[in-house]
Amino acid sequence: MRLLGIDYGDKNIGLALGDLGGIALPYKILDNQGEDFVVSQLKEIVTAENIEVIVVGLPHSLSGKRNERLDITQKFVDLLNEKLNIKVATVDEQMTSKLYDKLGVKKDIDKHAAAAILDTYISLQNGPR
Repeated sequence: MRLLGIDYGDKNIGLALGDLGGIALPYKILDNQGEDFVVSQLKEIVTAENIEVIVVGLPHSLSGKRNERLDITQKFVDLLNEKLNIKVATVDEQMTSKLYDKLGVKKDIDKHAAAAILDTYISLQNGPR
């Protein structure tokens, strides 16, 4: 099963590709140029890469309470559910971009964060080893 991971941001949207049972790899970064542009780009990627599931990271706060970033990302998930004819799943992601920054990754952090989001989904689907 082919998967697309998404780290949604106001400026950049990080993307990663992976397969269930495999690992996620950073793919590319989309400029967030508005809903129509993003949906159009994602439709092209879904078709070209034979994507069966999109996985979006939901940025919950450390306290577990709702926050503005979570609400914005949830609206994006709702948009994908409305506009794309594909399963959209979510996983909790906390500070994936900050993690890669601390690891010294300075370039294209968003697509690395998307890979971490997708790896989380893959490991949840595959269960304990």
